[in-house]
Amino acid sequence: MEFDETPAPASPTTSLSSSIPSRADVLPPVQSSPIAPVPAQERGELSKEDVDKFEKHFSGLMDRANLPGPDYYEFFKMMETLEAHIPDEGARMAAVFATLSIQGMTKEKLLESAGVYGRLIDEDSVQFHKAIADKDASEVEGRQQNIKDLEGKIQKNAEQIQALTKQITEFQTQIAALTKEAGLEKQRIEINSSAYRIASQAMSAKIQSDIQKIQSYM
Repeated sequence: MEFDETPAPASPTTSLSSSIPSRADVLPPVQSSPIAPVPAQERGELSKEDVDKFEKHFSGLMDRANLPGPDYYEFFKMMETLEAHIPDEGARMAAVFATLSIQGMTKEKLLESAGVYGRLIDEDSVQFHKAIADKDASEVEGRQQNIKDLEGKIQKNAEQIQALTKQITEFQTQIAALTKEAGLEKQRIEINSSAYRIASQAMSAKIQSDIQKIQSYM
């Protein structure tokens, strides 16, 4: 079978003295955490092969557990074989029972052996659903936890990005203000430098002129 966690067939009950079991004790469906829906093109639909592999599983389960002598298993197989030849189920059931009764099968043995195979299917179902639960825990829930962890990291990074973006905006505002201030200071420096040069040249020229005048007039 393709599902690796399918349990090994349960051992059949050898005693036929027990009453026919109730089928009400089947395990409830496995409750798994909700997961995101898979697109149809990826999910695919339930195929005939998907069902056939489990039909083969149960057929093999009953075959390996086949009790000695004619019983429900032989009755079941003959009912399948004669279906195409005797479409009427009632007539087919009567014909199969008549054939197997020659080999010693009674109605009581037929019903009791059907109960044995029913319990066998129930036991297999219990093990199968346990395997399903284990598979869900290891493959689905583990991935869901990884998803939550990654979502937490994304949220944390988003908050850091938001904080850094705000900080960058503040820095850009400061840069614009400093650039303006630097431009104004540069302009003042250039004005003062020009004014100083003009005043300095004028004062130097005045002193030189006065020196010449002193030398000439005195």
